[in-house]
Amino acid sequence: MTRLFNSLMTLMIPVLLGVTSIATPVLNRGILPTAGAVTDVASRTDNTCADPSLADVVIEAFSGSKLAHFIHFRSAFVNGDSLQTAGPPLWSFQGPVFKAWRTQQPFTVPLFSLVTPASNDLVFLIGSDAQTPPIFNGFVNNGLVAWVYDTAVCGSVPLLSAVLAAQSDHYWTANVNEHADLLAHGWADGGVVAYVLPLASL
Repeated sequence: MTRLFNSLMTLMIPVLLGVTSIATPVLNRGILPTAGAVTDVASRTDNTCADPSLADVVIEAFSGSKLAHFIHFRSAFVNGDSLQTAGPPLWSFQGPVFKAWRTQQPFTVPLFSLVTPASNDLVFLIGSDAQTPPIFNGFVNNGLVAWVYDTAVCGSVPLLSAVLAAQSDHYWTANVNEHADLLAHGWADGGVVAYVLPLASL
């Protein structure tokens, strides 16, 4: 009971104080034990990998009204844009980023989206299971996005985060050159979020 209360208070204090977060690197994850962090596990063989033929493309989109990037399957963006009552589309597609699974597969972990209460900053973290979203100070659960690996196995590559704090924005890429270029332009390194299948495996 105490743990639940502490978890709820961790989420509610910024809301009660009216505190909003600027883009926050997630290198030193302040995650409580309820969430699985990216960890090393023994190498896997083909019979301990999720089926890559079932993986689907995850794309990145940008919201000009929120000044925020987001990653999800294309259908989530199409649906979100179509549900708007007026105005230009909320999301502008920026292209495919990696492959992941829409549903739980053997040996995968859930990738959650977390958002600030003011919806001005987003982060992605892996959870221990689909029912236990990770906890990150100042952010609330925004839903399970995809299923990924928690370590570099089965041909996976790191999903890297870059942070532009001045705009409260994060960007995610599986392309190390793109990540390095953003860092050269003043973005901060947000670390490795998870491990995903590269687009080359399309």
